[in-house]
Amino acid sequence: MKNSRFYLLITILLLLLVLLGFGPRFYLRPFFDQPRHMQMDSLPILFVLHGVLMTAWYVLLVVQSALINSNKIKWHMRLGWGLGVIAFLAVISAIPVMMGFAPRMLALGFLDVTNSDRFWFQNVQWTNDIFALVTFSSMVCIGLINRNNKALHRTMMLFASMAFTGPATARLLEWLAPSSIITGTVIIYFSFPLAVLLHDWIVAKKFPKYPFYGLLTLLVLMFLTFFLPSTEFWSQVFLKHLG
Repeated sequence: MKNSRFYLLITILLLLLVLLGFGPRFYLRPFFDQPRHMQMDSLPILFVLHGVLMTAWYVLLVVQSALINSNKIKWHMRLGWGLGVIAFLAVISAIPVMMGFAPRMLALGFLDVTNSDRFWFQNVQWTNDIFALVTFSSMVCIGLINRNNKALHRTMMLFASMAFTGPATARLLEWLAPSSIITGTVIIYFSFPLAVLLHDWIVAKKFPKYPFYGLLTLLVLMFLTFFLPSTEFWSQVFLKHLG
């Protein structure tokens, strides 16, 4: 398997994960029963905008990888600027969506702050959203700035995309394996960066530093996702966020 084909496969799998994960709640919403907090005539425009932008990101990620695989470097470079714009707009649209979800759950009566398990789980989701957004933004910026460094550029764009897979994976497991949402999400989440790390190590015959740094970053992200909600300080921060 050629190197570029491996990365193309990774981008296709990331896209499939997003499509399958958000299929019942977004793409195929009219054909699925929705949980109580998502039962509405139509999704808010910001939800739709963010969903469209993130879908475009993962679709274009596949296109970009295919262009590299076809040795169409000039087209890849031209399209890269468009991908950068989509990343910027996706981040901007994500902020109100992420910051408004938990307060909306509370307002509708689906989040009980006295239920410690439910409160912790909602805090975990909110925390992951925040740090995934920071990680995605930082990695995309690093990737674009270092676009002449092929290995660093490729790693940052791939790992930035992996940082945002938590919500899609959790929603996929929500209807496939509801009893294993957290464990399954963590396993699937890290299967992507580990696959890239091992692939690059085998192909290059030396330890790949960029995928390793990327993996460490995602490990820190996941650690903070579960550690911070268990602290009193962060719980108070989340309470203030809820208003």
